[in-house]
Amino acid sequence: MKKLLLLFSLMAITTINAQKADYKAIPSELVAENNIFEVSGKNASELYQLTKSWIAREYSNPQRVMKLDDENKSIKINYHFDITSPSKVKVKYNLLFDFKDDKVRVTFTDIGDTYGTKYSKFFDEYGSPKKSKSIQKSISTLENYVSNFIDDYIAYLKKGEDW
Repeated sequence: MKKLLLLFSLMAITTINAQKADYKAIPSELVAENNIFEVSGKNASELYQLTKSWIAREYSNPQRVMKLDDENKSIKINYHFDITSPSKVKVKYNLLFDFKDDKVRVTFTDIGDTYGTKYSKFFDEYGSPKKSKSIQKSISTLENYVSNFIDDYIAYLKKGEDW
């Protein structure tokens, strides 16, 4: 019985520490059941600075994409994803980072159409994804890409600027 309790405790700890991003597409947003990520040992100021470093690494013109820079509290980005594989998807987005000690909240809003992808056409009038295989593949491609994008960001925060 003690071994069983130990096993369940270990599994729970592993699950908590292995927090992964899991964003889902809905009309005009990408939402996650939990979009607040724990980054132990980093205060809001450190998370803010690391995020600015990550943005400089990820975006070719960081000053142009940052629409809000509220020091140690929030950063807002306006840009687009241009995904080419396994399905071509290009959508614009707003990405908001909010910082607190040991935590960062990552929110995607205003997901919208581009000349290459009509995101609004992915959903019916009730907000449900359309059943077309190509649309389902595009939604899956976007969700996987965004989830991996945020997983990489969180890994960067945890690792810091080690080079």
